[in-house]
Amino acid sequence: MSDNLSARWHRLLDMTNRDASEDVVIARSSYDDFSQPTPWRTFEISAGNRSFFVNAGWLAELSPYFAEELFVRKPNSKRYVIEQATPEEVLELLRCITFCPMRKPLTVKNVSLVLTFANRFEMRPVQARCENFIALNATTLSRDKTKLFQVTCAMSQCDPNSSTMSVLVDKLAGIKEDELSRLHFAEMPGDVVAEVYAQKLQRTKDKKSARYMAAGDGEDSPPVGCCFTQWATSMFRRRHRRTHPDDQSILPPANIQD
Repeated sequence: MSDNLSARWHRLLDMTNRDASEDVVIARSSYDDFSQPTPWRTFEISAGNRSFFVNAGWLAELSPYFAEELFVRKPNSKRYVIEQATPEEVLELLRCITFCPMRKPLTVKNVSLVLTFANRFEMRPVQARCENFIALNATTLSRDKTKLFQVTCAMSQCDPNSSTMSVLVDKLAGIKEDELSRLHFAEMPGDVVAEVYAQKLQRTKDKKSARYMAAGDGEDSPPVGCCFTQWATSMFRRRHRRTHPDDQSILPPANIQD
């Protein structure tokens, strides 16, 4: 009798665990759109023609900027407008920083966007999450030159002296010259651009030195870098005019449009 009860109990327990697991999967695969206020999410974030309702206290926990803006400078404000960002970008940010019901994970596709927002609003915990993700996925990021460039731009505003930044610069320096020349380097700090150029030039020197050494002409190796210097100089001289409508993407363009 006890054996039968035990068997039935285990079957019920297995069914309960199976149902709970399915519920967890469903919860993890669905993310809130923040379109409706709740008793605890009453603060309105506006972007373009859309409104999102969030917990102002949670924003303040993540961001000294929002703590100052919402609870010191404008404590009675019920609405904040995020300019120069699309509604889709703001929604992605909220899903990646808010447990509602589950926080959306960082990916190769969204990490540059989230980090750019985190830099803008001084979200240090989010910056740390993004930097850790980038450090672990630098090789994967480098396969998409657009994403690599956007992530490097964002990291240069976050921690330009970090080891992660050095890895990204090294990945950028490995891009072919004709592809590298089309990137929007006007969006990147000058010292970071200079480091990319320096590493690219060093790579060129090392390759040519290796070729001459292999051919037995190491002592008479010709100077290198003239063509690369001309290319870098011409790129520095390019000037890009940009307009900033209210719904413009927060991410920098990665390629120059012909």
